[in-house]
Amino acid sequence: MHLVRISDISDIPAEQAPNLDPKKDEDFAELVRLNHRELLIYARALCRDHATACDIVQDSFVVAHEKVRTFDVTRDFATWMRGIVRNKYREWVRKNKRYELTDGQLAQIDADIAAWQQKRSESDSSVLEALSRCLDHLPDNLKEAVHACYFEGRTGEEAAEILYIAPAAVRKRLQRARSMLKQCLDRKLTTPSEEQ
Repeated sequence: MHLVRISDISDIPAEQAPNLDPKKDEDFAELVRLNHRELLIYARALCRDHATACDIVQDSFVVAHEKVRTFDVTRDFATWMRGIVRNKYREWVRKNKRYELTDGQLAQIDADIAAWQQKRSESDSSVLEALSRCLDHLPDNLKEAVHACYFEGRTGEEAAEILYIAPAAVRKRLQRARSMLKQCLDRKLTTPSEEQ
């Protein structure tokens, strides 16, 4: 199982995603990175189990890659992928004899996820810009812990080893960094832009 780390997330703005052609391998890979998190949230809403949701999304990307030649480039890739995830969820329900959501419930979840994606794409750039500015203001020791764990995907023990500190110190630095980042983001996102 592979989850996308922060360092794997693309810098391509959401509004440029429609210009990507999933029939090209590099564009398909980029679309996977752009849509992975939302599809995982969608699958989690359907099956209510994180591990199963990860499996469903992974299987869905495999199916999408195998059937990418049939993809109509005039359609929205995220919508197409949600359809594949929905079908994989239904397969999982039949295989595991689980309670299946009704078509109305599926439609409501689809609509909620689509609305959430739209809202997120409208606000993501300002949040990410604010987060970047807040990260720049962290003390160096906290920045190093954040970079090791969240950008490089290291465990607390691995980060402790490369930073020459105890694992408990890594956890404390991450706790302090998250607290400072939250305070900074709260200020930046609630105050007028000229004060940022």
